[in-house]
Amino acid sequence: MSVSENHQLLSPARISRTLTRIAFQIIEDNTESLPICLCGIDERGHALAQSISGILNQHRPAQNVSCFKLPVKNEGPAPELSILTNSFAIIIDDVIFSGNTMFSALRMIDEHRPKMVKVAALVDRGHRSYPVEADYTGIVSPTKLNEHVRCLFGEGNTPLKVVINRN
Repeated sequence: MSVSENHQLLSPARISRTLTRIAFQIIEDNTESLPICLCGIDERGHALAQSISGILNQHRPAQNVSCFKLPVKNEGPAPELSILTNSFAIIIDDVIFSGNTMFSALRMIDEHRPKMVKVAALVDRGHRSYPVEADYTGIVSPTKLNEHVRCLFGEGNTPLKVVINRN
């Protein structure tokens, strides 16, 4: 099938269902009831982390959940990462591609010794250069190298849709 210039991969409703599913998978995987640290990569990953945090707090209000932006591409000051020690850390981004960004995020948090680290991405488009796989994925959409996947956000950093287009 030929991909149109701007093909929608995920609608707002599907994104909402996907983030809810990811939140419940996080709850299920946190068997030791560790504090949960959602590490959103840069702006888009942080917006998704905030959405997941809201879902977690709605369904498990007594659970210790923190959410912060991890500035992997030097988009702002680095947060205090000592909160990660002995936590269940989830690194979150909108799209995982080569694995380079996730690998950089893993290096940033490693020295703070979380007890467990998982990776979440709304879209996995393949083409790994680094051995990093997403534990929680909304959709796996293998792409061509000349295609680009974008997550678009609306007011209040609400995810609106995910589109794929050719460069």
